[in-house]
Amino acid sequence: MVNKVAIIGIGAGLGGLSVAQALRKQGINAQVYEKARVLRPVGAGLSLVPNGLNSLEAIAPGITELLKAAGSQTQKLKLHKSNGELIGQKSVTLQEKYGQPMLQIRWSRLQEILAPQLPSEAIHLDHRCISFEQNDQRVQVSFQGGKTVQADVLIGADGLNSVVRQTLIGDGEPNYAGRMSWRAVIKYSHEKLLPHEVMTITASDGKIFGFFDLGSGYIPHSAPSTVTHQEKSAKVVHKN
Repeated sequence: MVNKVAIIGIGAGLGGLSVAQALRKQGINAQVYEKARVLRPVGAGLSLVPNGLNSLEAIAPGITELLKAAGSQTQKLKLHKSNGELIGQKSVTLQEKYGQPMLQIRWSRLQEILAPQLPSEAIHLDHRCISFEQNDQRVQVSFQGGKTVQADVLIGADGLNSVVRQTLIGDGEPNYAGRMSWRAVIKYSHEKLLPHEVMTITASDGKIFGFFDLGSGYIPHSAPSTVTHQEKSAKVVHKN
């Protein structure tokens, strides 16, 4: 029987918070151990599509209404040339097909909605994982400063440079994928130039620039380009 699960997070990430809620709903004592001392509003924006929203609704009934109120529902995609000329557009009909929209939301706002779904005592801040040991019965997790916890199962949700992954399989540093994405969120609103229900993408010379509404007057920008900085892509994907 699994009685306690330790979830190692970085930024008390969305994957870790979601799986903790799902496990606790099944009566399992899931605890999130987060390296940050405080939870701050960081990150850019992300998209939630129907399967993701339905999964969250199954975990925490009623949460999708909170997310929709906090984010922005995309109803149309537009593709432009670099000079602004419209190439094409397409309606987004996910709501009609699957009962849930394509939702854009700030990463930090989603975290703010997910975290309170857990009891405060289930999120442990200032716990930087440095290693773990396991046997046939238990897993012992060690944290910076000498703190340790024991659990029946350990879930690594600690991001690209995962300590859990490296301790478990030791697959080395992530490989550079040859691309860089610059992302930002700004406070901006313009009903005519940037309708809240439209995602706009401009493509030119192998580079893509996109922007869309995140709700509450925020617009994210994403602009991949070739640069000298090395972006690392994980060999093993962990949600965070």
